Amino acid sequence: MADQSQFSRISKKQLLFICERLLDEGFDASYIYDNYDDSYKALEDIGKYFNVSISDEDVQFFGKLLSDNDNLIADIFANQGANKNNKELIERLEIPVAKDYELEYTVDGTVNYTEWYTYKVSSYDKSWVDESIRQQYNDGNFDLYEGHLDDTQYDNYEMNDWEFKGVSEVDPKVQESLLSKLVIENTQDALHSLDKKTLIKLKSIIESRLGLL
Repeated sequence: MADQSQFSRISKKQLLFICERLLDEGFDASYIYDNYDDSYKALEDIGKYFNVSISDEDVQFFGKLLSDNDNLIADIFANQGANKNNKELIERLEIPVAKDYELEYTVDGTVNYTEWYTYKVSSYDKSWVDESIRQQYNDGNFDLYEGHLDDTQYDNYEMNDWEFKGVSEVDPKVQESLLSKLVIENTQDALHSLDKKTLIKLKSIIESRLGLL
């Protein structure tokens, strides 16, 4: 599940109050990263009233809230805020929901590396092993990467550049599958520490749940 803003849990009326304060402070909802520092500072000052430490998700939340509801918010604040207590309009506010995305990026640079391999060799004498493989390598009958890679050591790494390549939304079904797998793995570990009485009670709960599916 995607991380949601801390402010997504408060009432729409409180959110509207914060939106008004942010607009007064010049919060840029058109593209929050153009004037990010100012927008962050404005939200940080408001966050103190709610005892909340601001994160990037919170700035995104209000940027999306303001942009998705720009016409509605304009109607609410029109005529010197005559509709600020209009419950019907306030309830029409669409609360944004964060989704999980996968960011692809590359990092390139230069590095010295040492790879450690092992390779099973049949030979009639131990002293012939390395010469046998050297001869096969020279004849084109052995590739260095045929061996099993046991370890790699890197030295003198120097990054040249990095670049974002693309963004794709994570399939909710994949998220649910991974979550289910994680729950099962953690449950298996916990079961070993439970006594018989607790296991029987747990079995009853599971069977009751299965009956509802």
